[in-house]
Amino acid sequence: MSKADKKDKKRLSPRTLTVHGASQVEEGIAKSKVPPLFATTVFKFESFEELDRAWDHHEGYVYSRMDNPSVRQLEELVALLEGCDDAVAFASGMGAITTSLLSLLKPGDHVVAENVLYGGTFTFFKEELLRNGVEVSFADTTDLEAVRQACRFNTSLIYTETITNPLMEVAPLSELGALAQEKGAILAVDNTFASPLLCHPGEHGADLVLHSSTKYINGHSDVTGGIAAGSREIMELVRRGKTLRGACMSPFDAWLTLRGARTLALRMRQHSKNALALAEALEKNEKILKVHYPGLLSHPQHDLARAQFGKDCGGMLSVEIRGGLPEVNRLIKELQLVQFVPSLACLSTTISPPARTSHRSLSPEERQARGITDGLVRISAGIEDVKDIIQDFEEALRTI
Repeated sequence: MSKADKKDKKRLSPRTLTVHGASQVEEGIAKSKVPPLFATTVFKFESFEELDRAWDHHEGYVYSRMDNPSVRQLEELVALLEGCDDAVAFASGMGAITTSLLSLLKPGDHVVAENVLYGGTFTFFKEELLRNGVEVSFADTTDLEAVRQACRFNTSLIYTETITNPLMEVAPLSELGALAQEKGAILAVDNTFASPLLCHPGEHGADLVLHSSTKYINGHSDVTGGIAAGSREIMELVRRGKTLRGACMSPFDAWLTLRGARTLALRMRQHSKNALALAEALEKNEKILKVHYPGLLSHPQHDLARAQFGKDCGGMLSVEIRGGLPEVNRLIKELQLVQFVPSLACLSTTISPPARTSHRSLSPEERQARGITDGLVRISAGIEDVKDIIQDFEEALRTI
């Protein structure tokens, strides 16, 4: 019971009661089935001793930029799912990537990064890290020797994506983990496309695992967020960086993401099943030049994908449309069920041309060098009846 509750509130004015009249309700013997939402920016104390216990000994919460019970529940869940010591939540996936790396790198360090990355990540490596005195070399992380050749005496971090965006390539994580250990470097892996249900990069030697929780972990296109997971030592540095830079997740976003995560296993199974069926159907269509999906036998890293992910290879695929950008635009207009959305991993099937969305920040020359053609379309398979989605694509493709 708070100090205000101990007083006779009847003698307070209506104006004061509007501020202090509501009591802090205790649950009693019955407990809420759904975790409550801690929609508060700050926590109250009745003494310096209480504040010191919370601030210095982590026995409670002080300020939601630093920590919050709703956010902490999500962090603990992702740490468990990834098999890591701890996790830190952020306001966005890019917040997780940028803050984590800036917290771990220093001027004079060198990074080897995957050559084909999400556009925002690529721009951060190419521009922001350079401004912070960190040099970056790009290499094909599916080729271990290429990564080894790119390493220098001062290489402190190797960065890749479990499934690359947007070409769906698969890097040999265990071999990269061994190389990073040999070089005394951190292996950082963006696990967004696979999710913790398909792959645990930490089991392959990754020191830092990153997610845009906006995507599969939440899965409903109504929350923006990011998560970093790793060892307790690394997460202490990352958490300090998050607090200083302020890229904290809101309690409500964490609460919604927890709600979405409860169906992650069911959704990933259906996303993967639908993506494979759609990839197999589109691979037979004469309007499609190429299909990129790790679950296909034709994929160059198919065996590796099966070894790292098991039978499910995720819900993301990409296809190259014959005729380039004009025909991609026509396809978008003709599709009835499949929506044009510059994001991914929601319940419904969506498409997005990387040249116009996720990789728009790259120059035409940079996209061309990475195989991101104007005819490339990234597809996020939803959880619908896949027969309806295949029919929608087939009917739309007939018109181009």
